[in-house]
Amino acid sequence: MSNISVCKSNNLIDASYKLSAQAQKLVLSCLAKLDSRASIPKEITITANEFIELVGIEPKNAHRDLYRAADSLFDAVITIRDEGKTTKIRWVQESVQKHEGEGSITLVWSDKVVKYISQLQTRFTSYILTNIALLKSSHSIRVYELLMKFKATGDRTIYLEDFKSSLGIEDKYPQFKDLNKRVIKPSLDELNIRSDLTVSVLPFKKGRKIIGLRFNFKPNNQLKMDI
Repeated sequence: MSNISVCKSNNLIDASYKLSAQAQKLVLSCLAKLDSRASIPKEITITANEFIELVGIEPKNAHRDLYRAADSLFDAVITIRDEGKTTKIRWVQESVQKHEGEGSITLVWSDKVVKYISQLQTRFTSYILTNIALLKSSHSIRVYELLMKFKATGDRTIYLEDFKSSLGIEDKYPQFKDLNKRVIKPSLDELNIRSDLTVSVLPFKKGRKIIGLRFNFKPNNQLKMDI
């Protein structure tokens, strides 16, 4: 399981959406079972045991976390920008089926989202799934993905407006000090402790106003601990 990768279109990496950490891990676990280079089946089933193995879910909570994550997907909206157009799409076509006696769920990808997770030949981002397995914050997972789009260079510059949009918090934290305290610093602290990256960030200004962030990151292959 250690080398299983996840692939998403770059449009989906930069899209705006808000999912819990467990719901993100459910989506990523499902993507890890697919060959993103080929056409994918619209329907996919994942068991609680696979959820445990793929993203390190606690066994005692696996069924509960799997079902809660599945329930949240139906109402989740993705705001995606593609070819100059902004569109709202959904992850799933219908409510996720829960097979409670079997400890599994089945989801049906929406027609629109399939474009961004299948037949990916160019303009996509991939990373090893286990590198986010220990992350507990939904913000940390999204920041990790935003950085991985630029893994070839190890740096990414992003405007605050785009950063907040990608994390689904565009209507929160109007003051940078609050954004830094609640989102940026906790996310980087967790990435430095629990992921395969060492990350730092410098805000940049226009006049006296902070308008963006410059991230610098590099691989850290030392064993990270779940603390």
